[in-house]
Amino acid sequence: MTLSDWLIQQFPHAKRTALRQMVDDRRVLINGKPATRFTAVMAVGDRASVIDRPLPGMDPRMPKGDRARKPTLRESRHYDIVFEDDDILIVYKPPGLLTSTVPNEPRPTLLAMIRDDQARQNLRVRVGLIHRLDRDASGLLVFSKTDEAYQSLKSQFFHHAVQRVYHAAVRGKPKPAAGRIETRLVERADGHVYSTKQQGRGDRAVTDYELVRTVGKVSLVRVTLHTGRKHQIRVHMSQKNWSIVGDAIYGHGEKSPPETGLMLVATKLGFQHPGTGRPVSFEIPLPEEIAALFPEPQKPTDS
Repeated sequence: MTLSDWLIQQFPHAKRTALRQMVDDRRVLINGKPATRFTAVMAVGDRASVIDRPLPGMDPRMPKGDRARKPTLRESRHYDIVFEDDDILIVYKPPGLLTSTVPNEPRPTLLAMIRDDQARQNLRVRVGLIHRLDRDASGLLVFSKTDEAYQSLKSQFFHHAVQRVYHAAVRGKPKPAAGRIETRLVERADGHVYSTKQQGRGDRAVTDYELVRTVGKVSLVRVTLHTGRKHQIRVHMSQKNWSIVGDAIYGHGEKSPPETGLMLVATKLGFQHPGTGRPVSFEIPLPEEIAALFPEPQKPTDS
């Protein structure tokens, strides 16, 4: 197998030019060393990997004077650890931060930041990526810290045995107030996702929603995912004409306000702990920017 074959398997939707650029940027390693040729032949036992940023001193885009300076991810670290033990790490991802690497992405990612922080603490753990959130969304993510935890969590996600709850601020008032949206989602070559009911196309996507509160022309909905497709909630809300506030892609021409961004947050994660086998659940309150749109009704005061 050649390195190009391996990269195409890992990133089936990426263009060859983007994959080649990853090699040129020294973000593709073979046995821990940067690969030098896109078409390099991989011997039996060779291990390839993709990193989120070039190794220190290896970034060809840096001026020569900067190559010797080790870049630090801590300068841009702004994620919060909700829970951590020997097996798992529960993290709050803020909006605007990519979860993990994609072809031709030079900016730091959450996965790279976490791995960097673990290394700084001299923790010999292998942080595993289990699932993702859209760059513009925020909320809870679980990462594994052991191979056993990785396999357990991956299996639970694959079999849809994980409770995944989101809250979103949407345009309009959903009717009926609760229901299920079930379609098939198809991803175009440009990454845009659209919904279809045509059998045999795309992947099955199931979303349950429940109206929580409406204030003016905006509603707060609680969403439960039964499948985890790319942009699933955004597409399903948009097809019902309840587009998420701040969704510049599926919001029917809406421009995302830079001070608020996409009003979508993963608020709850529940699964079987890979170490103890017991059910665990993690939940966070609404971010201030979403909560501010839906103030609690004031109770009448005695006169």
